Amino acid sequence: MAKKPAKKAAKKAAKPAKKAAKPVAKKAAAKKPVPKRPAAKAARKPSAPKFETSLEKLVVKGDDNFFGLEPDETTLKRSRFVVMSAPYEGTVSYGKGTGAGPAAIRRASQQVELFDEITGREHIPRHGVCTLKPFNARCTAEQMTMGQIYPVTRQIVKAGKFPVLVGGEHSVSPGAVKAVWESYPDLSVFHIDAHSDMRDAYHDNKFSHASAAARINEWCPIVQVGIRSREKFEPGHPDRPVHVYHAWQYHTPGAWMDEAVSRLSRNVYVTIDVDGFDPSVFPGTGTPEPGGLSWYLGLELLRKVAQLRNIVGFDVVEVAPTKGEQVSEFAGARLMGRLIAFISEYCWGSKGGEEE
Repeated sequence: MAKKPAKKAAKKAAKPAKKAAKPVAKKAAAKKPVPKRPAAKAARKPSAPKFETSLEKLVVKGDDNFFGLEPDETTLKRSRFVVMSAPYEGTVSYGKGTGAGPAAIRRASQQVELFDEITGREHIPRHGVCTLKPFNARCTAEQMTMGQIYPVTRQIVKAGKFPVLVGGEHSVSPGAVKAVWESYPDLSVFHIDAHSDMRDAYHDNKFSHASAAARINEWCPIVQVGIRSREKFEPGHPDRPVHVYHAWQYHTPGAWMDEAVSRLSRNVYVTIDVDGFDPSVFPGTGTPEPGGLSWYLGLELLRKVAQLRNIVGFDVVEVAPTKGEQVSEFAGARLMGRLIAFISEYCWGSKGGEEE
C-alpha cells in the first residue's frame, strides 16, 4: 500500500521550529580614564621689551662706521664724538621712510671728505667718532626716546663724550635733550624745522613727532628758525619761552640772526629736522614744505651758534631716502660733518678742546 505523502508532510510540519539563536552579547570595552584638564592659567601680561642700553655693548667694531674712519679712530676711549642711530618712524603722519635714514646717512658719510674747507682743518679724524649699533625700533615712540636714547645719552655725557643722534623721525629727540639738560641745567635748544612741533599731543600721543618740541619745552627754552607750518595757538611753557623766526619773514641773512642767537643760553643743544631746509636741499623727507632755509643760510646760522655759544649735543632727523638718488642722505652726512667742524673750531677753540 502506498504511503500517504500528506501524512508525512504533516509529521514534518508537526516538528517544533528551531529556536532563533540568541545574540552573543559583546563584552563592553573597558572605559579609559579621562585625563583631568589642567586648571586654566591666568593670562600672562605681555612682558616689556628688553633693550640694550649698555654704552660699551653698543659700540660698533670695524670699519662700517660713520665717516669711514680707521677702527682705531672709532673706539669709545679714543673718540670724543659718539653717534647714536635711531631708525624709528612709528608716528609718521605723511611720507614714510625716515626709519631708513640713519643707515643711509652712515653709508653716505663714508664718501664725505674729512677736510673742512670752511675752517681749514680735518676735525673728524682728529677727535675720533665712535659709532653705536642702531637702537631697537620695534617699540613705541616713548620707549625709543625715553627707554633707549635717554639712558644711553646719559652715559655718553657722563663719560665726557659729545652725543650725536641721527634719526629717524623727530620723536627721537626729547630723550637726548633731557639727558643733556640733566648735566647742563641752563640748557636751551636751537631748533631748525619747517614745523613747530608744539602740539601737546597728536593722535592722543604725547610722544608723536608732532609733539617733539612740546616735550623738549618741558625742560628747556627754545629758539626756532625755518618755521612755516604751525597751529594758531602754541603758547609754550610760561617759564621757558619759545621764540619763533618764521621762514617767510627771515629767509635771508640779517641782524635777526644775531638776535636769534642772543636768545639762547650759554649751553645749547641743536636739533635739526631737515625739512627746515628748502626741499631743493633735502628733497627726501617725510613732510616737505616749500620755502625753507638755503644750505648756506642754514650753515651760517649754525656757525654763529657755535661761535657765540657752547654746543653740547646735536641731532639730525627726518631724512627719508629716495629710491634712485642719494641727495638727502649725503646732505645729512655733510651737515653732520660741518657741525662737528664748527664745534671743534669755535666751541672748543683752535686746539679743539684738547690739552697740550
